[in-house]
Amino acid sequence: MKFKIGIIGATGYTGAELIKLLLNHPGVEITAVTSEQHAGKKYYEIYPSFYDRLKLKLKKTNANELAKKCDLIFLATPNDFAKHFIPQLLRKNKSIKLIDLSSDFRLAKTVNANNKKYDTAYGLPEINRKEVRTSQIIANPGCYPTSIILALAPLLRKNIIDVESIIIDSKSGVSGAGKGPKQDLHFVEINESFTPYKLGGTHRHIPEIENELSKLLTVKKKSNLKIVFSPHLLPINRGIISTIYVSLKRNKRKKSQNEITKLYKTFYKNEYFIKILPPNIYPQIKNVRNSNFCHITPLVDKRTNKLIIVSAIDNMVKGASGQAIQNMNIILSLDEKLGLDTTSNIP
Repeated sequence: MKFKIGIIGATGYTGAELIKLLLNHPGVEITAVTSEQHAGKKYYEIYPSFYDRLKLKLKKTNANELAKKCDLIFLATPNDFAKHFIPQLLRKNKSIKLIDLSSDFRLAKTVNANNKKYDTAYGLPEINRKEVRTSQIIANPGCYPTSIILALAPLLRKNIIDVESIIIDSKSGVSGAGKGPKQDLHFVEINESFTPYKLGGTHRHIPEIENELSKLLTVKKKSNLKIVFSPHLLPINRGIISTIYVSLKRNKRKKSQNEITKLYKTFYKNEYFIKILPPNIYPQIKNVRNSNFCHITPLVDKRTNKLIIVSAIDNMVKGASGQAIQNMNIILSLDEKLGLDTTSNIP
């Protein structure tokens, strides 16, 4: 029997990416898709590429109906929706599994419903697989945080860098801003441009990044870990590339390139979706586009006693819907790679 899956907010970019991936997943069937704006229309009327592949009609979001039809529900909704709606779903179906792609539960620990506290898990499988496997509610990570946490995790766990030295320079495609129309995302504003935004510690993902990086520290500091994070907007549809600069601890400055590469390869040796590239090959967005892979190259800069770590993901797949399905596979005890084992498009 296939698991029955629902998608709330099915016509946004992450909702459409979920449906594209789930239609190629042998272990599930899509039984409900919702949209407040397009209720009553067939899904292919919004996205003709799904013609004759998904024949469901879009409906308004109804907790009672969804709880009856679905074993697991993805919430591909704007921030502040899930934290109010998930308790309703749990009151209708105490065993339903939920994966939230918004930021509502990324810093939260529990959800209150049915006079009970339901634990939530931060759904970065390569770091938190045990928690994901045993949780009913998953907070899917943000796209920038995914590229950054995966790049820094081996160094923090091994305690070889100065945690006050972390500088992160990230670039994202426009789809990361969502489907809603915005003046500064019009074609003429973005095309042939390259734009920094939300600098000086103002980006909304910083608390999430700092919170998760702090959990990786093996030596706890009294002062909170803080990062410098500078995001930029690229004139492309999808993809994220993060270049991260950190200082080695004084007693670790003799680390060679081979030692650092081995550290990463050992840390991720059992992680199918993480690829540690050799020092002469840098991650590129085109090589992860439309895939669930994360490419990472750690580099030693002997001249300055610093490390440069470059990571690349597709913000719509590993940074959102693909990672959500990876989490789904884990909590449903399916093969983690199901529906996700594809490489990037060439060319």
